[in-house]
Amino acid sequence: MRAISVLLLTSCLAATAFSLERPVGNRLAQSATTAPLSNFHAPASFKVSQHGVPTFLKQAESSEVSVVASEPAKPKGLIAAIWNENTKLLFYLTVWYLGNIYYNIYNKKACIALGKNAHGHSNAHWALSAAQLLVGALFVLPAWVTGLRSKPNLTADNWKELFPVGLWASLAHAFSVLALGAGAVSFGQIVKAAEPVFAAATNAVLLKDIDHPMVYAALIPIIGGVGLASLKELSFTWTALIAASLANQAAALKNVVSKGVMGKPWAKALGPQNTYAVVNILALICTIPAVLFFDAKDAVSVYNQVTKAGTGADVVKFSLYSGLAFYLYNEASFLALERLSPVTHSVANTLKRVVIIVASCIVFKTPMTLLGGIGSGVAVLGTLLYSLAKKQYSKKGGGH
Repeated sequence: MRAISVLLLTSCLAATAFSLERPVGNRLAQSATTAPLSNFHAPASFKVSQHGVPTFLKQAESSEVSVVASEPAKPKGLIAAIWNENTKLLFYLTVWYLGNIYYNIYNKKACIALGKNAHGHSNAHWALSAAQLLVGALFVLPAWVTGLRSKPNLTADNWKELFPVGLWASLAHAFSVLALGAGAVSFGQIVKAAEPVFAAATNAVLLKDIDHPMVYAALIPIIGGVGLASLKELSFTWTALIAASLANQAAALKNVVSKGVMGKPWAKALGPQNTYAVVNILALICTIPAVLFFDAKDAVSVYNQVTKAGTGADVVKFSLYSGLAFYLYNEASFLALERLSPVTHSVANTLKRVVIIVASCIVFKTPMTLLGGIGSGVAVLGTLLYSLAKKQYSKKGGGH
């Protein structure tokens, strides 16, 4: 079963990576350089991801850019019958869901294999986070060098402008890893469902971006649901709650710093795949100092603990698997969400979180009280209501 799972993940990653969607990348790059800038805008909400999708990477639903003329000649015959827009969307949605589920499972198994310290916290979570980001970097760099994927055309100033996005992305990812290591995956996902609350508050305070009252009303079930789940959830830990909340806040701050960058022509010309790859590399660079500061001093003791427990092979294996799954589901999600409307995206993202919670409870045999189940359901439903309200009441009906 494990071999099949890894084979599936590796195959899907290779299929996504090695230019299956090269025409899409070309369309985005060409559209960004030839179409009027008014046809593009960065959506107001920007999510991450380690377990969500950065929505600034999605092409606006209202975009009127014509891509037909810039598309290369479509393949004919059997290839066209098999690999068409419908099968592409189904494939990317499947990879998005499976990759996300397996990321959470493998990440938790890697945390278990690393063990916990005397304070009950998971060992080396910064190092694990860096290892997962490194897998993505090692995948995309050879693709750029060999020409399997077009290289990003960025100046030193462009990299500097993107650096804050990578910084907050690194913190969002690292705190998510800590949250999922400190408590049950299901509980971490429940708290992560409160991400819109942090985004709305941060946008209001820092950007003076005030939403319609109905949008804020939709936040009430999220807050209430997370509160209910935290009150009686058997897998509750303060570390998981605080770490997941910090991950949500980091994601919200990433949204703020990205607004001034991702709308620029050079950023739009990157396309979703290369944009994610660049941010992933910057996140890795930002994580390394934290690894040296927090984890390096305990490296010997953690190594001895892992060696004594006989879980060294599991640490390496599940770190690699989780890194592959992390990069896989993020890239596949960008390709899938480009073909979905915001409402359909909201529904798909909500169902994804439900599937992860259920799957993790089954795999790790995590008990959940009735009140905890009700709270998680209310919180997840609240995220959907928030997304729908945001779409309905946003300025000019289409985002801020």
